[in-house]
Amino acid sequence: MLTVNPRQYLSQQAPEISPYKNSDSYLAEEKRVIRQLLEALLFEHLCDYSYHDGFFYFTLGRSFYRASGRISGFSRIRINAEEMFFSQRDEMHVDTKFQAQWIKDKSQSIDWQPITLNALIEDLPASVAVKKKLAIELEQTVKLCQWNNKHLNRHISRRELTYTQLESAIDEGHPYHPCFKARTGFSELDHKLYGPEFGNNFQLHWLAIRRCYLKRRFNSVTEKIFWETELGEQCYQQLNTQIKNLTSDSTAFSLMPIHPWQWKFLKDKLEPAIADGQVFYLGEAGDQYQASISIRTLLNISHPEKANIKLPLNIINTSSLRTIESHTICTAPAISNWLIQILESDNYLKQNMILLAEYAGIRPTNDGTEHQEWIENLDGQLGVIFRQSLHSYCDEKTVIPFVALSIIEQDGSPFIEPWIAEYGCHSWLENLLEKVIIPIWHLLVHHGIAIEAHGQNILLQHKDGWPEKVIVRDFHESMEYVHNYLAQPELAPTFTDFEEEYSFGGPNQYYWMESVEALRELLVDTLLVFNLSDLAVLLEDYYQFPESEFWKSVYHSFRKYQQSNLTDQKRIAQIDLFQPEIKTESLLDKKFRGNRETEFHHHIRNPLADAALHDTQKETSKTSISVPAVPGKSYAYNK
Repeated sequence: MLTVNPRQYLSQQAPEISPYKNSDSYLAEEKRVIRQLLEALLFEHLCDYSYHDGFFYFTLGRSFYRASGRISGFSRIRINAEEMFFSQRDEMHVDTKFQAQWIKDKSQSIDWQPITLNALIEDLPASVAVKKKLAIELEQTVKLCQWNNKHLNRHISRRELTYTQLESAIDEGHPYHPCFKARTGFSELDHKLYGPEFGNNFQLHWLAIRRCYLKRRFNSVTEKIFWETELGEQCYQQLNTQIKNLTSDSTAFSLMPIHPWQWKFLKDKLEPAIADGQVFYLGEAGDQYQASISIRTLLNISHPEKANIKLPLNIINTSSLRTIESHTICTAPAISNWLIQILESDNYLKQNMILLAEYAGIRPTNDGTEHQEWIENLDGQLGVIFRQSLHSYCDEKTVIPFVALSIIEQDGSPFIEPWIAEYGCHSWLENLLEKVIIPIWHLLVHHGIAIEAHGQNILLQHKDGWPEKVIVRDFHESMEYVHNYLAQPELAPTFTDFEEEYSFGGPNQYYWMESVEALRELLVDTLLVFNLSDLAVLLEDYYQFPESEFWKSVYHSFRKYQQSNLTDQKRIAQIDLFQPEIKTESLLDKKFRGNRETEFHHHIRNPLADAALHDTQKETSKTSISVPAVPGKSYAYNK
């Protein structure tokens, strides 16, 4: 085990390969987009490449490419944005199988030029239609990053900000996906008004919709009590008065909030329903809200203890259209109730996890009524989910979004610099794993439920930087389970009670999976591959804490849990976390194929398997000196 002096790790100038540096130049933003696009291409095996002496060599379209970088944990590619080059090739034929090696051998004689975004898009292995769509998203990402650099008054340090302030101040975007700030559909003004970066406050707009066209789940409270609690009596009466002024049949209508941008986008499509007296527009009313990092979820600024509101938006960001699948909206409270039951019956989870429940949902529906075309046409584009605020549980000054752990301040040092200086990499990391990662692992192996624990969905509660609890949220879209792996299947919701479409759904379509492999993939993808792996690189780049030691620490935290006997060994073994190769989601490949409904995957190397092997060798030869093999300087991947 690596022994460190807690104050030894004061950040040093990170190498140029570090993906965390900020710059206010347009060129730097374009380079970041190019870098992340190249990293995703290579990581997802969308082209053959060779890796020699710190350089990647590969061919795309009509060009040769060369970029410096390294391969980090879980096969993540890390490229140096200052050393990315291409050269348009002549008509000379080179066997595809040997192209990457040929480029490497001829590298000295090739006329290398800095890569431009337009040239790279032209060379992508995708259809013309996909390239055009992708070009719009990538250019918008560059444009909005440039706009931020020009107009944002960034904090020199964000370390003293509250949780709500951090949801606005963390503007880096997704560290993997190249379309990390696409927000297709947003103008620059929309970006300023409704993007989280500017912390702008705004009111929700309101619709009155005939109650027979709404499905609602309020968790056993009456509609009147629900709205008076959420809006306050005065605002609720104000909206009801407006409805009475618009129709003599006011008792037949109920409320639906809508994001101000979404109202602007949908008002023409709602016009027939409004003209027919099925929908009334009531204008803006109620509390002031601010967008969170996830854009769709809004934080109540007027009354922070009140619900976070999740509303659909017809914009594209990273991989997805940011609407909300209709079937999840009224199912959300049932899922949260299930998870609360589990948490309250488990002393370990009660001590280590806070769950922000989604306790109400409303959406339009055609169930049991005359079929309305506008409801079908606007599927997923209208609806709302109410989620508990963390203010119900703790002081927001002690909470940060998990993504904050991998961000860099304007002075060039990591956000976590004071914490590492105080506690040291090893001690702080061990506690982080114990308090954040293991409770999520326990929920999976002990109870049989996997949640999407990526950096936006989990929060860290800490005391002066020392991790104390994990806060989890956002379960309605991607909570997963396998029925025969549930520890208490009798507690599971009967999903067909909530949505008729569940009756026709097979395994892997909604929440119930066919195999525990799917549960492992969800946990590994969101918690490790696209989350902790970025922290591992940061600790190595800034504090010289070897990435191999990082993954050994992760491995040992899982082993420590296994040895605690909290959970039956056979249940843990079923998840098989330490196999050498694992499957991960291919986010860019999915975008290239233009298929929203299907998931695409590729295989990656599992660093936990290497740590497990090292541990096994150590156990079997304690009396001998074991020298780990030095990885070779060359690596090649062919599809």
